[in-house]
Amino acid sequence: MRRTVKSLAELGDDVVLAPDRWVATDDLGEGIALADLVVERRERADAKDVVVLDTTHARDGVLDIASAMRAATPAKSAKKRARPGDLLVSRLRPYLRQIAFVHPRAVEAAGGRELAVSTEFYVLAPRRAGDDIAYLLPFLLGERAQSILAAAQEGGHHPRVPRACVMALRVPEDVVRSRRRIAQEVRRRLDDLYVAMERWRGVLAGDPPAARGASSSPSPARTTNGSASAGEGT
Repeated sequence: MRRTVKSLAELGDDVVLAPDRWVATDDLGEGIALADLVVERRERADAKDVVVLDTTHARDGVLDIASAMRAATPAKSAKKRARPGDLLVSRLRPYLRQIAFVHPRAVEAAGGRELAVSTEFYVLAPRRAGDDIAYLLPFLLGERAQSILAAAQEGGHHPRVPRACVMALRVPEDVVRSRRRIAQEVRRRLDDLYVAMERWRGVLAGDPPAARGASSSPSPARTTNGSASAGEGT
């Protein structure tokens, strides 16, 4: 067990203490704090005509909209609104990798209905209007970030990661410099994946090939303000 001693003056949002461990920004490496790149969106979703997503519907960057729609769970409790371009990070059991990017294809699969997500999600939006934060998805699912989140979890039966620990993650500067290229690649690959998933569901449903091909038109990679993303840097 690793131990350290902290004075009361050193305690703050960047230090989390638990009975048997501590997580501080000294352990997070170098880079730009996630809190400087994103904000947490806490808008409440409307209770009517929504697709409800719980933490089981997000994994390894992808949203399982089809399963959520089959479940058809009414929004009995408070839900958060998720918009295209947001990142969803589950605070519950981080080792399950329940992190996803809200791709336009996911909203399309929901029939244009609003996505209402569990309050177990941190809904992250760009701090600067127009930024495309899709580039953060590989970082959040990477080994370094995942190990930090796993070490930061608190609780026994339902371990959760505090908001401060998520926001204290350090994004390497080379990732931030290459954000447009990475975001474009993430969006393109997710677009391919959602199209493939839709075609597969069509096969299972017995749809004719012509009908399955109708959903394969490309969805352009765009930033949250609607402009096409390209190139590097700012």
